[in-house]
Amino acid sequence: MDEAMHPQSTPAGNAAARTQGAALRKNGAPGKPLRILLVEDSPLLRGRLENMLSQHAAFKVTGLAAAEAEAIEKLETVPYDAIVVDVELRPGSGIGVIRQARARNKDKDPKDDSHVWIIVLTNYDLPTVRERCMQAGADHFLDKMREIDQLIPILLGIAGRKP
Repeated sequence: MDEAMHPQSTPAGNAAARTQGAALRKNGAPGKPLRILLVEDSPLLRGRLENMLSQHAAFKVTGLAAAEAEAIEKLETVPYDAIVVDVELRPGSGIGVIRQARARNKDKDPKDDSHVWIIVLTNYDLPTVRERCMQAGADHFLDKMREIDQLIPILLGIAGRKP
């Protein structure tokens, strides 16, 4: 996997990213924030994630959804560069959201700046669930309990690729 997608996360590194590097793109010039569609059915966690993401100049949460149908509607109405999605939604499934996002963005190459990045953030870290998400088109799969600290570094790596 690309090292730019998984930089080391340290307090000094995170502070530097917030103050300068987060707003820089691959060519070193300031760029637009990474637009994120956040799909999470827990109001408490959705609020915490939105707050966490909003603290970075490199990110802008452009849409929030709690259910599969609502998220699919947002895929058509909200501008986004990345989607952070839970697997278990009430009602519906994050896997359906992933499939719809990939169908809408099927012509976009991961090596191209127009690629829509999909990060699954779930409590269901089972091999079968991981496999289903990756087959549906997810780029990353994170366990909420053990790997949530990887979300910001992954998104910063993606933000660094956008023009």
